[in-house]
Amino acid sequence: MLKRIMDGNGKANDIDLLLTVGDKIMGNTICALGDAAAMPVESFLRCFREEFEYYIEHGESKVKG
Repeated sequence: MLKRIMDGNGKANDIDLLLTVGDKIMGNTICALGDAAAMPVESFLRCFREEFEYYIEHGESKVKG
């Protein structure tokens, strides 16, 4: 889903779906790698949701540089 967003093909519900998947992974796997993989994605989405929404809507970052 993140690749699809970055390729400019993101869908409006991708952010919520990624957060849901992350919630299902964290604390529910035997291996700590599950938590380690889900935590940064969830953190990025929660802290920078507006930027992800902009990217999905416009197909590019609102930050130029």
